[in-house]
Amino acid sequence: MKRTLSVILALCLMLSCLIFAGCSTEQSNNWPVTVGGVTIDKEPQNIVVLNDCFADIISYIGYDIKMVGRSDECDQDFLHIVPSVGAAAAPDTAKITAAATDLVIADSTLSADAKAAIEKGGAKVATFEVPATEEALKQLYTDLGSALGGSTDGSKKGSDGYDGLIEMLGNMNTAASNIVCTVAYLYLDENGQLCTFTDGTLPYKFFNYNGNTNIFPNQTDPAVNPEKLRISSPNYIFYDTEETLTALQTNEEYARVHALVNNATLMIPRKAFSRYGTSSEKAIYDILSFIEKDRKATPDSAAPAATAQAESAAQSETAAQEEATAAPAAEATQAPAQDEEVISYSVQNQ
Repeated sequence: MKRTLSVILALCLMLSCLIFAGCSTEQSNNWPVTVGGVTIDKEPQNIVVLNDCFADIISYIGYDIKMVGRSDECDQDFLHIVPSVGAAAAPDTAKITAAATDLVIADSTLSADAKAAIEKGGAKVATFEVPATEEALKQLYTDLGSALGGSTDGSKKGSDGYDGLIEMLGNMNTAASNIVCTVAYLYLDENGQLCTFTDGTLPYKFFNYNGNTNIFPNQTDPAVNPEKLRISSPNYIFYDTEETLTALQTNEEYARVHALVNNATLMIPRKAFSRYGTSSEKAIYDILSFIEKDRKATPDSAAPAATAQAESAAQSETAAQEEATAAPAAEATQAPAQDEEVISYSVQNQ
């Protein structure tokens, strides 16, 4: 009996060694990790996020459960239950310490004094740059994953999260209408100038994931050319604030723009396209849902398809002159043929 017990105990000891050796190997594969200018020795449990873009990505890859605090700038609806610790540049460091925070994720706007106070309270501060390119965005996903889940598991989770987001955005519009519409995104800058996203920027790229035809495809200056907007007359306009819509509706130059005439407009905050995670995905979903709902509500809409969007000013004026000078007799004889040639832009449900 004693011999049997000894064998059992020996086997248990060997099993325990294997288990803990495995845990130790996993731990060593993940931690420590150096990222964001700081070395993190073990997996953070309580984090505070001071940048809204970072918070969006952290939520998208599933680490938002660790958040015990956020800055006022992180105002996403899905983060409303997380307590605010004040402004990103000068947060309430006492609140951060009181939350037993072990890692703060910030951007370069965090003041040196605030950073020192946070570190004095026992938390580490990882600082990242807001991305401006696709490569930088993917690296940010990977770095945030590494900071929160380790250099092996967390890094992969971040990288997979980025790939999943891009794939989702790329395929999302396949569930929408087969009709390609013309669209525009508009916002007002600090001077009240009507603007749109510029080519080559991440907000431009993310907006264009809606799969329709952006009437400002090669915009290098944010300022919108009123003539371009008037002539292109997009089927749908998406805008930043109510002030933006008011500026459009009260400008007589845009009185005949298709989207405004038909109330085919939807407010989507501009910042949704610079958060590059949960918010951007929702923004594209909202755009496609809005367009699909509108197309189903008006299946025989005479709204021009994308192929008609490039009509020039000269063509418009010529068409108007021909219509105004047409002989009454000719109108009468051509009426039946016109009825037969009307194009129906119907939506086929998929």
